[in-house]
Amino acid sequence: MNENKIAFIICTNNQLYFNECCYYINRLLLPEGFERDVIGIEDAPSMCAGYNAGMQSSDAKYKVYLHHDVFIKESKFIFYLLERFCSAPDVGMIGMVGGCGMPKTGVAYLAWNEGTVDCREPDFAYQLICDPAQQADCLVDAVDGLLIATQYDVAWREDLFVNFDFYDVSQSFEMRKAGYHILVPYQKTPWVIHDSSFAKLNHYDENRKIALETYPDFFTEEDGFSFVYEEEWENLSEALADEVRRLIDVGNWEDAGKIIELYHKNQMKNSALELYGVMCEIYEKEQECGIKEHFFDKTGDYEAACQKYITVRFLLRRVECEMESAAYSELKDAVVEGRISAETLLLMILHGSYDKATVLRKVIPWCEAAGDNDGAQKLQAFYDRVKGKKLPFAYSKRVSVKR
Repeated sequence: MNENKIAFIICTNNQLYFNECCYYINRLLLPEGFERDVIGIEDAPSMCAGYNAGMQSSDAKYKVYLHHDVFIKESKFIFYLLERFCSAPDVGMIGMVGGCGMPKTGVAYLAWNEGTVDCREPDFAYQLICDPAQQADCLVDAVDGLLIATQYDVAWREDLFVNFDFYDVSQSFEMRKAGYHILVPYQKTPWVIHDSSFAKLNHYDENRKIALETYPDFFTEEDGFSFVYEEEWENLSEALADEVRRLIDVGNWEDAGKIIELYHKNQMKNSALELYGVMCEIYEKEQECGIKEHFFDKTGDYEAACQKYITVRFLLRRVECEMESAAYSELKDAVVEGRISAETLLLMILHGSYDKATVLRKVIPWCEAAGDNDGAQKLQAFYDRVKGKKLPFAYSKRVSVKR
């Protein structure tokens, strides 16, 4: 085992997200004499199977297992992990959010009460706070699988969990069975961004029952939530998303927008429809404002339109993270050359940026350089509304109920 090596193991089925995840990893500061390796596992049959494959292919002592939609923004992330692992050999696993006391209901994803993460849902950005009183590192019973770092190899239970649920809770319990502790570090500000979607729960209940049967002694608390799965809504919303994709594919944005309008009258959410909703909103706003070169012109089909939207979303995030200008130069050039309108920027910042003021300060001069003074004024008015305001946050459900 190479004690001077850290491997980042990523299960992925999306090259655009994988590339962006790697972009952040490759920017992390690396201790002198240390090696960094990135291992992508494509189209794994399950998360456990993918992570086992990655673990077995690496000789690194330190491994970080993460989703392809997790972007590590804390430049000293590797240093912070090593400090904790080296000072506490009995700590086998570190996660960004986790839970003390796992509920007897087995509904783990609502059990987190330690840690924090920068969440980017398809239509809204906020900081998730799982313990507003946390001021120090905390030992927990399990962590969320958005990012799991280890200093010891323990096999992932691919024999039990054959989908993409409970791999994280199971691995937490397996690590504890092996005699190690699990830690959630204190983060003054979140170390990672999770470009998260709403969880699909179609296999959750069967895996929940497997976990309860396999680890009965690890689920101890009475304050758990019941499992609720709206199968009818899941099927309906997926059918609506398929239809919106089909309409965008043939350039029928108007009818796609009508479906989104009907969807928004429902109180429940679907990740794909939220994403398409923002895309349709951009199209409608540019039509309304008489923009000559529309954002989705020349994209051709749904895949290209979506890829363009996500790419710009990622570039705006690099602006927000205050990276060097070379990291987002293609975005600046597109705005200055008039290929991306102020209306599009405003909507993408509104729905996708957490620290909106930081992004607006950068992009307003670009619109001015493009000669779009009207657009620059709209962005300036938006900036005046958000500057100095408290950034959005939400408490985890377990904490919210107790508060």
